[in-house]
Amino acid sequence: MMQHGMFAAPGAAGVTCPWCKHHWPAGMVAVECGNCGGALPAPPGPTRAAAPPPGPRRLPERYTRELLFSKNVGAIVGTIFASLGAVFAAIGLGLCFVLLPLGLSFFAFGALFGGIGWGLRSGSRKSALRQIDALTRGLVAEGQLVGVRPDHSEIINGRSPYRIEYVFYVNGQALGGSTKGWDIVNALRQPGEPLWVVFLPEDPGVSSIWPPIA
Repeated sequence: MMQHGMFAAPGAAGVTCPWCKHHWPAGMVAVECGNCGGALPAPPGPTRAAAPPPGPRRLPERYTRELLFSKNVGAIVGTIFASLGAVFAAIGLGLCFVLLPLGLSFFAFGALFGGIGWGLRSGSRKSALRQIDALTRGLVAEGQLVGVRPDHSEIINGRSPYRIEYVFYVNGQALGGSTKGWDIVNALRQPGEPLWVVFLPEDPGVSSIWPPIA
């Protein structure tokens, strides 16, 4: 990794499209993805990406599906828990006709397990919907990257994402946010890099980098 305070040369590392996940190598980075037409994030360096268009912005269906489920770990785990809870509850109902105490125990365990799973799934999807809302109709602010680090709390196929933290200003007040990105290019990003942020006007705490970082 480069020394703190040093920027990568613009486009030197290439960039991955957040919408379709196509990687554009060094020397081929543009404002829009030549594969899907979506806005591309700026490569590591001192250059800010193109400004967000005015809302409402149309997001690719594939990207929203990933946010809501296929890349939403909380929603996936919650769905598994809720499904297992439903199975145990159904078994418990059946056992109630044979052995009431055992049936009630299975049903109570299933209800508890399923309730926890449903709550986790609902909370994770709600958070994703708020992020989609910010990307779709959020107001625009200039922001700055403040930190990048590996996030070892999540591991998929032996890899962990990068936790990317940023700050932006609304009415003179500094607000912070964070997102995650799986692209190894993110290891080259440095504090101080400029970026765009979109946020909900009624709740500026809900925000996202624009365009998102893969």
